[in-house]
Amino acid sequence: MLKFVGILSSLGIILLPSYGSATTDADRYLTALKIYSERQSTASVANVASGFGVQGGAGFVAVSYSNQDLQTDQAGDDDGSMIIGLGLGDPDTGIGIEASIGITSVSTPFWGDGKFGDEGNVNIKLHRSLPNFGGTDLASISVGASNLMGWGSTVENPTNTYFAYSGIHNVGIYKQYSFGYTIGWGSAVANTESEDSIFYGAALARSSYNMSIGVIGSERHFTLSWQPDFLRDVSISYTRVVDQDLGFRDRDILSLGYAFRLWSSLR
Repeated sequence: MLKFVGILSSLGIILLPSYGSATTDADRYLTALKIYSERQSTASVANVASGFGVQGGAGFVAVSYSNQDLQTDQAGDDDGSMIIGLGLGDPDTGIGIEASIGITSVSTPFWGDGKFGDEGNVNIKLHRSLPNFGGTDLASISVGASNLMGWGSTVENPTNTYFAYSGIHNVGIYKQYSFGYTIGWGSAVANTESEDSIFYGAALARSSYNMSIGVIGSERHFTLSWQPDFLRDVSISYTRVVDQDLGFRDRDILSLGYAFRLWSSLR
């Protein structure tokens, strides 16, 4: 936790450049130069379905660990999962398609029941960009179905059909902040993915850091993400989940994601 506090503290220091603190033209120039040399940030709300999707030719792999398994609700029973996804189509000129396979059981001989991959599902999302919609710098809508098909115990869970809208605004004197938000509805998102509910959230990003809060039913997801400069396609996230109705479902989630490109989209 001290590490995250340290990140936030250093973030707070560099997030506050202003004309008042730069007393000369040279100071203002150096401040602007420092900001423009940073990596471009895009705010993202973690753990909720997004209106954005993966561009055609791009893909991702992510693994996550939680210290509480919601399916068993047993004290000390942890949980892990992974997901592999690929984008098709071009959401800027037509419809983008994001297809993914989730492996909800990543047990090994050293952890869990040793049955790696005996549970999983297939998910699909259609998404379309909305340039400058509502004054945003980026915006997109999506419709999708998670747990569309599955194997193992996931067949006992309902398919979640959803729609979502996400928008992003670049703000700040030098547009150095990215502020994003998402709102949507899903047929099976609340109460361990068994009940319909709205979901929404907001995020603020600067350079390699992203902070967000997402609301899904009675759960609140507080997330801090970091994309290290020495591993530019990797994202590391920590989430604290607080359930306002059922406290025993409070949990911590650690995630590691990797984005890649297989081919360039044709324009």
